[in-house]
Amino acid sequence: MKTIAYIDGGNLYFGLLRRRPGCKWLDLRSFTRALLNETHELVAIKYFTARVKTYPYDAAAVERQNVYLQAIKAHGGIEIIEGYYNKNKIWIPAIDPNCQNCASSTNGYVHVMKMEEKRSDVNIVTEMLRDAYTNAADSIMLISGDADFIAPLDLIRYELEKQVLVFNPHQRATDLRFHATYCRDIPPDFPARYQLPNDIPLADGRTIHRPPAWA
Repeated sequence: MKTIAYIDGGNLYFGLLRRRPGCKWLDLRSFTRALLNETHELVAIKYFTARVKTYPYDAAAVERQNVYLQAIKAHGGIEIIEGYYNKNKIWIPAIDPNCQNCASSTNGYVHVMKMEEKRSDVNIVTEMLRDAYTNAADSIMLISGDADFIAPLDLIRYELEKQVLVFNPHQRATDLRFHATYCRDIPPDFPARYQLPNDIPLADGRTIHRPPAWA
């Protein structure tokens, strides 16, 4: 059965990788392949992400992501489709009493930086529907727990009669399970088994290395 995988990079990161630095050097190709049984021919893997902005508390985040994207591209087998981040300063109500009364608050509001990923969800839906309508695959594999994908998955499953597989990166139930042919929660220890080599050669002769923070 021809299968295409669609990886919601942000959802995967916040669900399985954010608090596990040793898992972030993830080999997406072997990780995705291992989730499927032998009846599936994995014909494409599409990874949807956005370039992070510099964080005041972690200036190296941008460089680590750049290195990782170079690594998975050089390792092969992954199509990277990028959205973008909006970085905005907004006022929000403070919940913690210490914040409500601190010197930096105004009438119980605090000034924060909000990062919003844009276009990735639209890119995922567009690619899934295009591939389903053109019969590029018999089976659609989505790695995400985002319930915003319910409507397109229903269309793909019931109107286009494709098999829909959902792999949830979060340790909480997702409503996508009611709209998939098959749904599975990814175990927290699963990414640790599928890591890229520490050193990866590039086509230009350089070698990139796993970031020390992800050792």
